[in-house]
Amino acid sequence: MFDRGSRLPLALPAAVVVDVAELEQGQQTAFFDWLMPQIRNLVCEVPFYLLTGSDDLLPDGLQPTAVIDRIVPDEVLLMLICIHQRALLRSDEAQLRRRVFGRIPGFGSAPHHSGSSSLLVVGLSGRFLEWQDASDQKVEVVGAFDGNMAVEFMSKRAFDAVVIDAPFDDAIDYMQQIRRDARFAGLPVLAVCEREEDLVLLFRNGASDVLVGENRKETLVKRLNAAIRFGKRRRLADRVLAESHMWLRQQVNVGGLAVEDYTTYLEACSNQLAARGLDLWEMRLQPENFGIAVTSLEELEEINATLLSIADATSRDEDLVCLIRDVGPVAVLKNEAGTTRLQKRINSILTHTVL
Repeated sequence: MFDRGSRLPLALPAAVVVDVAELEQGQQTAFFDWLMPQIRNLVCEVPFYLLTGSDDLLPDGLQPTAVIDRIVPDEVLLMLICIHQRALLRSDEAQLRRRVFGRIPGFGSAPHHSGSSSLLVVGLSGRFLEWQDASDQKVEVVGAFDGNMAVEFMSKRAFDAVVIDAPFDDAIDYMQQIRRDARFAGLPVLAVCEREEDLVLLFRNGASDVLVGENRKETLVKRLNAAIRFGKRRRLADRVLAESHMWLRQQVNVGGLAVEDYTTYLEACSNQLAARGLDLWEMRLQPENFGIAVTSLEELEEINATLLSIADATSRDEDLVCLIRDVGPVAVLKNEAGTTRLQKRINSILTHTVL
């Protein structure tokens, strides 16, 4: 398409992936001048990846979602696309809630959401100063000896990306420790690899990118910057979603969210998802929908609280669960599988609960 000067297909791609080694000598500037305006003009943002090696020179100003070693296995690249697609959905949802519900004063944030942009380097390789030199001056670089220390640090303050610079067996262990904690499941983790044959296993055990051998400093800087930029965006979205979740729960005490605010949210969310070719699934959680007869206001409040609690525990952060004034409990889910899962969970709990 580039050679012919054609435009990208109208259908929204799942992701845009460019292997810079496939571009002919001297072709990079013209190619990205052709590609980038088309990516920016897509109806919504999609993951954009640069596949590279340790010696490739990368153009300035592209701001990819991630820069990844080109040896990445196809199934791992597909997994990363899914992770980044969900992260973009969460970012969209956070921006929508901020726009509709406004800023929420008086809410503190969890320690792992707070602080300036930071990079955590795990391991005793002796290259800490090199990582510091390759990072942006505004990024604080912190060192941890091992996985236990890393998880402890990460629970006390925010990090936007992690570099694991340790022998292969230790690197696998540290990565698994980090990934086991749900708070850090989507955090960009870059692993250093001395032997090319270990690369695939590092990817399959949780690495977002693997740095093989000696990397050209300019390339390393861009790989780190891409990871930190995406990690910061993820962290800020997580913070807004956590704050709005707490605020929505507190609206129960004042009768629920106003119908007007909910309608505005629902319409905007539906349009936002439609641009990605996705549907919105609204579940009305009124007691009568589950065959529950209510005989008093106190009983209604108790059942509503139970249904909201079940929906809260079953849904994801980017799903909206709240009480709507004069309507009742609702759940707005971003995929159909979530409705089936929630329905089964509610039925299972109600079957074994005396209300």
